[in-house]
Formats: sequence, structure tokens, C-alpha cells
Amino acid sequence: MKYEDEPFNFIHTYLVSVNPGKVRANHYHKKKEEWIAITAGKIALLLKDMRSGEVDKIIMDTNSEKQEIIYIPPFVAHAVQNISNTEANLIVFSKNSEDKEDTIPHEVLNDPIWTSID
Repeated sequence: MKYEDEPFNFIHTYLVSVNPGKVRANHYHKKKEEWIAITAGKIALLLKDMRSGEVDKIIMDTNSEKQEIIYIPPFVAHAVQNISNTEANLIVFSKNSEDKEDTIPHEVLNDPIWTSID
């Protein structure tokens, strides 16, 4: 789900701050696509495709030599957990404006699948 194919053409960009040990997101979208880049700290990005059940865990760390932008397509539930001792910051890009009805809560982090892939 790494984004490498198209030039940026976004209309909605926002900064997400996550305190140490805390979790943000825990939802998926039916239409919205998102691209995520880390700008400070270290996080675990937990992903679950709601159609196939496929799961992935991506560690994003600003101290890593390779920085990536992660693509999250529709129907992929996602949660961001700060796994550092300092505040983590992410920039999130989308081609869609915010639509609360398109955000479906899903407790990704509490899904039992994560105990088997840590």
C-alpha cells in the first residue's frame, strides 16, 4: 500500500498529532483515499482490509533512513499508535474533502489478529 505512482493532486491536507502510547483513527472509509507521511516520532500503522481480511503493520519512524508515504485505499481500516516517548506527527493527504458519513468506526487495534503478528 505504498504510494509511488501518481503526482500529488490533493484538496485536503491536515496534521495529526499523537501523544506517546495513544491511538488515533480506528476507522475506515467507503470512498475516501488517504496518503500518510510521518514528520515526527515513531508510530505503528495498523491496517486491515475489510473485504479480504488481509492485515499489515507498518512501522514509520523519522529516524529511519527511508521515509515513505503510505497509501490507504477505501475499505482499509487503519489505526495509528504512537510507539515512542515523544509526540508523533503525521501529515495526511486526501483527494476528498472531509465527509463524516464516510468514516466508519472500527477498532483495528483491539482486533485479535494483532497478537499474532507482533
